[in-house]
Amino acid sequence: MDIGLNWESLNRPVEWQNLFGNNNPVDCEIGYGNGEFLVHKAIEYSKRNFFGIDYSDKLYRKAREEVGEAGLTNIRVICMEARATFLILVPECSLSHVYINFPDPWPKKKHGKNRLLDKEFFALTATRVMDGGEIIIITDDSFYRDFILFEMEATQLWKSLFHKGYTDELSGYYRTRYEKKWRGNGKSIYYMIFQKKGNPEKEYKLKEYAISDMVFPNFDPSFLEKVTGKTIKDGDSVARILKTGKTDNGIKLELLLKDGTLVRKRTLHIERGEKKEWKLQLPDNLFCTHSFKIFTDRLKTLNK
Repeated sequence: MDIGLNWESLNRPVEWQNLFGNNNPVDCEIGYGNGEFLVHKAIEYSKRNFFGIDYSDKLYRKAREEVGEAGLTNIRVICMEARATFLILVPECSLSHVYINFPDPWPKKKHGKNRLLDKEFFALTATRVMDGGEIIIITDDSFYRDFILFEMEATQLWKSLFHKGYTDELSGYYRTRYEKKWRGNGKSIYYMIFQKKGNPEKEYKLKEYAISDMVFPNFDPSFLEKVTGKTIKDGDSVARILKTGKTDNGIKLELLLKDGTLVRKRTLHIERGEKKEWKLQLPDNLFCTHSFKIFTDRLKTLNK
């Protein structure tokens, strides 16, 4: 199997045994950068599997190249936002360790909502990590360190392995080029390790709807002009037709779908059949979340 994964072609959730071809324990790194840390860990622990998550296309390409050059078979990487990955792909109680090296602290107050490591994410992670499993977090930002400790404590699901919540040195922990750079500049580095001690009562799952190709007997393509560029919203789910265009058999639309941190663009076709009915054809492997449901519900109102 390719090192790099297309999440929409995978089972939801994934089956680690099928993904790696063995039953070895699975560790995860969030924010793998160029893949340096993943490669080191995979070489050091050849009997463990490593699943890397990062939302940068550029870093995804770099990591695939780094892992490919190392010739390792116990690493898989994906280009996807971490919350969405955990919700959709990672099976419950299946991860042994989660590594998060130097996450973006988003220090400005107005950007605080962009921070990944809050109590909601730590509660979600508790559902994906096995009992006794660990989260290992490294940061050079003292504000973010204290923010993480506060949010982690608020969950009541994890216990710190250090008396004050962190340590300034961690023997044997691999130092990436990034860490060496910051240490060379005289910055302090803070290591935090938390062990899972419980599960949240809340269920963490992104609902998938059973939606198939749709037929519209009285569809008027001009109706799409009424909704193109406008937002269809319900809760944290958003759908928007970005643009439309004519094809030989009908209409092509570019659709934006957003469910929480899962954001996608998909191209759909509405084609006219021999009996003059119109049919919306779903792309292969389309994950039909609530955003897609509210989009199809709006199409149904245009057909009336």
